[in-house]
Amino acid sequence: MKHRALTLACALGAAMTFAASAFAQDSALGRTEFSMRCAVCHGDGGMGDGEIGGLFSQQPKDLTLLSKENGGAFPFSEVYQAVDGRRDIAAHGMRTMPVWGDYFMADSMRDLPSSHGLDSEAIVQGRILSVVYFLQSIQQP
Repeated sequence: MKHRALTLACALGAAMTFAASAFAQDSALGRTEFSMRCAVCHGDGGMGDGEIGGLFSQQPKDLTLLSKENGGAFPFSEVYQAVDGRRDIAAHGMRTMPVWGDYFMADSMRDLPSSHGLDSEAIVQGRILSVVYFLQSIQQP
């Protein structure tokens, strides 16, 4: 009985370590993607203070406050959809942010010309998820 409990505890610990490691890796990839695509408007730290943010009539959003503005829970799905941008969300009003889903799709098709659309879609989803995981990691308490 003790042996089985110890085995279960070790397996659970390993799974949690792997999950934390995967999140950290996705977050690191997301930081790179964010720096290349988003920081010019949202700033390196995601606070809406990017180099060209002041040129807009509406200041880019402080992305470190997403959880705080959502009752303490990170709005994962909404953030994913906002970054993807390929689906219009009427309640969000006019879209002023680039549609990164389309950009990532074109990019993956160019990088993998022999790939099928499903392979490219998986790449797009991975890139978007990495940005979302990064944004989740920079939330203010």
